[in-house]
Amino acid sequence: MEEQLNAYLTFQTGDNTFAVSVNNVVEILEYQEPKTRQTTLPYLKGLIEHRDGVVPLIDSGIKFGLSPIEVNEQTCTVVLAVNPNMTDEFHVAIVVDYVSDIIEVQDENKQSIASSYKPGYVAFAVKASDEKMVLAIDVDKVFTDTDIICLKNLQ
Repeated sequence: MEEQLNAYLTFQTGDNTFAVSVNNVVEILEYQEPKTRQTTLPYLKGLIEHRDGVVPLIDSGIKFGLSPIEVNEQTCTVVLAVNPNMTDEFHVAIVVDYVSDIIEVQDENKQSIASSYKPGYVAFAVKASDEKMVLAIDVDKVFTDTDIICLKNLQ
């Protein structure tokens, strides 16, 4: 099993700054227009080619209950591994306004958020060096088992 790092990739979605563990980050890509697919998942933009296959492209704005991402020259795609290091690892790409930075987060700096004020996939909050609040997401909890089954069936 790989060593778990305390490093997080931060990215902007709307006015919010989110972070994801670098353990889940597969690759950061320039935005590419997806191939559309018929689906009932409102946050799915389509499929994009990645390495030897295709992965679903998710609009992080819609998935996180915000406004859809408006594509511009800073827009990029972050390919994430859901359930990394497991036999059922699954790759998904999220489109974000832009990638910000890599931050180190020590356990004592993690601020818990009352469960009544957060979606289940926000693991904790932390203040960045610029005093902005960053919401760290747990990639393995962003997508439900039903979401994963639907997304796998698209490929």
